[in-house]
Amino acid sequence: MILSLGVFALASFATPGSSAAPVYSFSLGASASDASASSGGMAKAMADRRSASAAAAEAAQTLRNSRAALETAEAVSNEANAEAERLQKLAVQARADFELAKAERKEVGETATTGVQDILDDALDQDAKLTSVTATYEQARRAYVNSTDEIVVLKKRLAEAEASEKSAAEAAEKATAVAAAAKETADSLSKAAEELNAKAQADPRTGEIDAEEAKKKTMEVSAAAGKAKAAEIVAARAEKKAADAQGAHDAEKLLLKTATEALEDEEARNERLAAASAQGEQNMIQQAHATSLARVAAADARSVAESAFYNASSTDSQMEEAANKADEKAAIAATVAATRDAEAKAAAVAYRAAADADAIARSQLALAESEVKVEEKKKVAAANLVAETPESDQTTIETEKAKRR
Repeated sequence: MILSLGVFALASFATPGSSAAPVYSFSLGASASDASASSGGMAKAMADRRSASAAAAEAAQTLRNSRAALETAEAVSNEANAEAERLQKLAVQARADFELAKAERKEVGETATTGVQDILDDALDQDAKLTSVTATYEQARRAYVNSTDEIVVLKKRLAEAEASEKSAAEAAEKATAVAAAAKETADSLSKAAEELNAKAQADPRTGEIDAEEAKKKTMEVSAAAGKAKAAEIVAARAEKKAADAQGAHDAEKLLLKTATEALEDEEARNERLAAASAQGEQNMIQQAHATSLARVAAADARSVAESAFYNASSTDSQMEEAANKADEKAAIAATVAATRDAEAKAAAVAYRAAADADAIARSQLALAESEVKVEEKKKVAAANLVAETPESDQTTIETEKAKRR
């Protein structure tokens, strides 16, 4: 199209007898062909936009699935790290208790020693559980807040999609009404032209009237036929425009459906996250209560057990074994936590990849929208070029077309 316009401008400055005249007529013919090809380009652009819309919807769903997988992996990783921290605390305390018992070497009763250690272990266990429960609550709370923020964004997108769909529906309805009116006008003019033609030929005075009156009657019939044909062309163009508007409306309905489903999914997810956050807070409060009781009991048990130690060597052996086992459990828990961390990182990588794919799909959709706009402008430019071509040049175009045929 740009090349045709350039040649058109060059031909406009050529002298009437110069060799630029054939180039001028050829370029105009090419522009007319461009106008015909524009319909095919618009159809392709519309198809590309529908494909891009479907791809964008699929990428958005993949992103939501990846995000859910990432949240699950992070929750599992947090729980594993909390458990590793709990066991590490137990191991440190067990080792400290063993070293203390070894230094003091006081004799206490086995029952008293075991009872005190159980109380101390319970206090440490409750404290570690509080750490784990608190971490779980914080993770659930973050997920709930993020989901709530996402709902605000999705509601805005839905409102935009609803407005776009409504605008497209109104445009399609208007274009359809215009096409129907144009069709009705074209049918009416065609019928009138046919009736006038039949009436003129059936006139009993045919052959008896003078030449001037016969020519006048012929021109009236010709004018009516030309007017009817022009109306048919206008109606065809209006029907094409109505079909394009309906296609655009269908695309907007698909985007609206995607936006609606995304919001519904997130709202359902938000309800689950809200319940998990509330439950996590209740668990944290209850665990804080249990931990406080265990700490008081442990402090009292320590003071009572100070005068009740016996057989330090036996106690030292038992406590050393417990410390070794605690170290072993802590090492295993640390390995598990490292594995869960790696899984969470892999889930984060997958989520980022899904986010990138979603961004690409949205960019491709925007590009497809731009291509549709370009095709629309190309159609307008081609129509304007043909409309502005002088009548003599139109004759040259028809001659060139006839030669090519």
